[in-house]
Amino acid sequence: MDAFPEAALDEIARTVGAARVEAFAELPSTSRYTKENADAISDIIPYVVAAQRQTAGRGRGENAWHATDGALTFTAVFDQDHLPIPLLRWPQASLMTAVAVAEALESLLPDEAIYVKWPNDIYSRGRKLCGILLERTESPRPLLHLGIGVNVNNSLEGAPAEVRERAISLVEIGGSEFFLPDLLLAILQRMQANFKLCAPDLTPLADPWRSRCLLFGRKVEIQAGEQTIVGICGGIDNSGALLVDAPGGVQRIVAGVVTRF
Repeated sequence: MDAFPEAALDEIARTVGAARVEAFAELPSTSRYTKENADAISDIIPYVVAAQRQTAGRGRGENAWHATDGALTFTAVFDQDHLPIPLLRWPQASLMTAVAVAEALESLLPDEAIYVKWPNDIYSRGRKLCGILLERTESPRPLLHLGIGVNVNNSLEGAPAEVRERAISLVEIGGSEFFLPDLLLAILQRMQANFKLCAPDLTPLADPWRSRCLLFGRKVEIQAGEQTIVGICGGIDNSGALLVDAPGGVQRIVAGVVTRF
């Protein structure tokens, strides 16, 4: 069965105003595809591509993203004309998207607690449900690539042991399968809404971030450049920075990797 019927993709494109929404049976990575084809894609923005199967998905840095059939893996591409956020604030789109994904998942599982692990992972029941990768290309003009991978209908039984221990899927939580185009549409709609809300600044999403902050009150270890910061997480401030109460005082972390929590 085709996970992404053409009629459903056309309806998504019409609903969100995308120039094109398409899907492939298999890609190494949707984000790799959009970056390698940035010149051609720049003429069809906003552009969304999904893959029924990713063979070389990845997360931040050198991290791999394990995704089998049934996962929702896609990349949405925007330019300055189709994104209400100023170019200098594009990195903040990562947290805006994280909240959008959390909101979309909550609409499917209203009784389930969904959390954002700063800056761009989604967790439920203590395990990872979704990862988000933000990248940018400059030629032929600046393009923002937002890669999203959600464990939806995919089984994690064949995954490496460390993945099985720390990952979870929607079908495992809800007990039944979901129609992937419905979730794709829900995420894209909420992304658009959050981008518009945050055009002036991030204040409108401050409370939604804080209420879903997975790390709040936990002891965390953050690698910020060459600096390692250890302390108690105080949540996220109005600019999207992580607040950590460290021995030397409260540290405001704009960019970094959570290595322990």
